[in-house]
Amino acid sequence: MEISRTPTDIMDVIAQLAECATEIEASALVKQVVELLGAQWFVYSTLLPSIPNKTNDSFRYFIGCRPELCALYRERKWMMNDPFFDYARNNSAPLTGSKIKVLTPGQAEMIRISAQYGFRSGMIVPTHTSMDANKRMGLLYIGLELPPEIGEPLLMHKRVQFGALGAELLLWWNSRLKQQAMRKYSLLEEEVETLQLSKNGKVAVEIAAVFDIKLAAAYKRLNTIKEKLNVDRIEQAVIQADALGLLG
Repeated sequence: MEISRTPTDIMDVIAQLAECATEIEASALVKQVVELLGAQWFVYSTLLPSIPNKTNDSFRYFIGCRPELCALYRERKWMMNDPFFDYARNNSAPLTGSKIKVLTPGQAEMIRISAQYGFRSGMIVPTHTSMDANKRMGLLYIGLELPPEIGEPLLMHKRVQFGALGAELLLWWNSRLKQQAMRKYSLLEEEVETLQLSKNGKVAVEIAAVFDIKLAAAYKRLNTIKEKLNVDRIEQAVIQADALGLLG
């Protein structure tokens, strides 16, 4: 996927994220956008809720920084105590890294080492798909090697564009996770729509009316969904589907 754009076309470039077919393509496009906006590094993480009593790869990310930093992040399990995620869970506005409250020695170490690997200046851009950030959220972290008093005002000046990039990234990940989950569980589009209706409180008779099918067919579809997701109740299927990124 070849892209050659000027900074004045930046929103058009961001919109092209939806056309990226692979994580490699998407990551390369994000890197280009970040550099067009005057930054150097980025990490984008998305976090989905865990499925009760199941193992779930809920933490996914793009890396646009030095790989050594990400290796340290995994090795030292900083995700369990990440001050940027703590901020993003309770806020939606972009914030510069120097304003993040550090509460533990581990958090202080993470910020200190991040600065050594290019994030001397940073900006956190939370992205949520609903009012409840604990349900599904993303975090775009932008970095510059400039000192905070110089670099952070430059990043904040582009906060609208970085916010648009973060929002598109979350939409891209949600779409990708939905497609992966549908393939894994052999779910049809109408079955996902049925799960969404169930999440919204609709019962079998209402689902039958929405799809213009007989009540018996609606019950059959609900039972098929439960079998595919290996649960006993449709409420459990909804929880699992939500955790997999299938529902809005």
